[in-house]
Amino acid sequence: MVRQRSAKPSSAGSIPAVASNLATPENFAFVPTVESHGWYRLAPFRWSPDEEVLRRREALGDDVVDLEIRYANGQLRVNQTGGTTEELQRRLTRMFQLHVDLGDFHRLTRNSPAHAWVAPAGFGRLLCGSTLWEDAVKIIATTNTMWSQTVRMVELLVAKCGRDGAFPTQPDVLRFSPDELQRDCRLGYRAKSIHALASVDLELPNDGTTEERFKRFLKLPGIGPYGAAHLLAMDGRHDFIAVDTEFRRFVRETYHAGRKVSDAAMLRRYAKWGKWKYLAYWSELWGNR
Repeated sequence: MVRQRSAKPSSAGSIPAVASNLATPENFAFVPTVESHGWYRLAPFRWSPDEEVLRRREALGDDVVDLEIRYANGQLRVNQTGGTTEELQRRLTRMFQLHVDLGDFHRLTRNSPAHAWVAPAGFGRLLCGSTLWEDAVKIIATTNTMWSQTVRMVELLVAKCGRDGAFPTQPDVLRFSPDELQRDCRLGYRAKSIHALASVDLELPNDGTTEERFKRFLKLPGIGPYGAAHLLAMDGRHDFIAVDTEFRRFVRETYHAGRKVSDAAMLRRYAKWGKWKYLAYWSELWGNR
């Protein structure tokens, strides 16, 4: 077990919890968003399904705040140490993809029996890290490994580099050498990629076409076509499918009776979904859990 740091951020002192509300889109659904993929199992997220409460610690400048997030009456109800800041609201918006318009996707799903459940369930938003940096690191930690090892790698990285249990910032990671990260966080070859990524300016422009942004992501250390497609999905752009062993298994078993087929043939199955290809596939996979 990783030794846990203090349950109370050192910056909190005697600051009481502050409650704030963040409005959500009409078609937003809290639990399906949180459980949309495995991020809720990765530190610093802590999900309590019985309470329907998502918790995490967040580094904001020199401070670390505790976040406790619920949903009621069309709003995210956020309890946090310290006051609400514009930066925190921006991060929460990214985390729950509140800026993503799913109207077009939900209209398309109504014409597909396999996706008929999607719009009524409010499904389609993916839980994200609060920054592009966090998502990129976690994606690198998912490549060429088992999920249990991914969970452990991220847990160790937060414990070693993060402040008071928050996800480490880029400067936090740069305090350590790639060898230290490899040894203490069990990152293997990924240590060099994550260390290199920590030196990159990730304030990437969000303009231009999806293809242009895909190419920008491909230039990031440790990010290949799978990672770039996954990062696009975190932007709410689903033009590219992240092809991995799970995608291949699912399409083979669902549409080809387990037979081997080419990646190109698998991808053609989702071409009709246009800019929603990845989300169309992910909805099928999620709905068959």
